[in-house]
Amino acid sequence: MDIVRRFAALPDERKARVLGKVSFYLTISARGVPLEGDCQTQRDRLVAINEFEHRALSQMLSYLNGCKERYSDEDIVNILTHVAESAGVLQDVTKAFEDALSESETRD
Repeated sequence: MDIVRRFAALPDERKARVLGKVSFYLTISARGVPLEGDCQTQRDRLVAINEFEHRALSQMLSYLNGCKERYSDEDIVNILTHVAESAGVLQDVTKAFEDALSESETRD
């Protein structure tokens, strides 16, 4: 997966920044959840989005704090894309990763 390769090539501080931006963009996608489906579907999607945010922000803090006991770069991207898929926001998350990575790669 191109996202994994690009993400793994970044220094930890930029990885943290990417995860922060992806999480921020996902909060925008989450605003539409109450407008789609029945109550159970809405609940399930919000729970999955919350799980995404929890994992992404936990990994972000691990990068910022220099914690070595964390998911590998490949594992965290795969976990997050799986959770995004179950939440019905995979397309939004993929775009958010692409945008955040492009911005991070062009920074000096």
